[in-house]
Amino acid sequence: MPQIRAVLFDLDDTLIDHQHAARSATAGVRARFPAFQQASLDALAAEHQRILDLLHHEVAIGARSVADARIDRYRRLFAFVGADDAHAGAAAELHRRVYQACRRPVHGARELLAALHGKVTIGIVTNNTLAEQTEKLATFDLAPFVGALVTSEEVGVAKPDRRIFAAALERVGCAADEAVMVGDSWAHDVQGARAAGIAAIWFNRARAPQPDGAAAPQLASLQPAGAVAAMLMRDHLASLHAV
Repeated sequence: MPQIRAVLFDLDDTLIDHQHAARSATAGVRARFPAFQQASLDALAAEHQRILDLLHHEVAIGARSVADARIDRYRRLFAFVGADDAHAGAAAELHRRVYQACRRPVHGARELLAALHGKVTIGIVTNNTLAEQTEKLATFDLAPFVGALVTSEEVGVAKPDRRIFAAALERVGCAADEAVMVGDSWAHDVQGARAAGIAAIWFNRARAPQPDGAAAPQLASLQPAGAVAAMLMRDHLASLHAV
């Protein structure tokens, strides 16, 4: 049975807590602009995430700038509450500032990478720009543990496209059945990895119902780091690769 030689991670909402920062930023914008106060924070945050998901693919493959997408996101969010979008640029800038201030790693992320470092090659496979994700890894002191950062912008395709996983395998220097992918998105990380022949583990912090229990094991936490690292390096994970 092949040995696990590389662990691939998604970045946002797997190692970096995007949801916390995004909700905090949406709350900050809602407090500043009265037009948004007619909607609940839950409704506004859900719509913001829906719009972000809709626009993100173009940003992820480098077809649209991050700055342009931020402003368009708020044009659409003002339209959602039936308000004029004259302040879309200011709202987008406030969102960016609050988001940056509220970013944080997922609990246990750095400890887990430290526990894996030197035992396997660690790769990041992410749907975002190289500049954005390089900055995050540096800001939260994760970069020293990462052997390869593979972004959709560089490759020109986004997860779940198997080509980004193929690029990641080439960068970490191992075969599909020698790697395991960990990520929070069932469609992008789990199904994408399995379609590329890579075993996958679903990072399910919210403890949502699992779509297919036979397709991938799941983790609700990255802690304790030693136990999670040992689980990720188990040889039997290689047998979970897609056939």
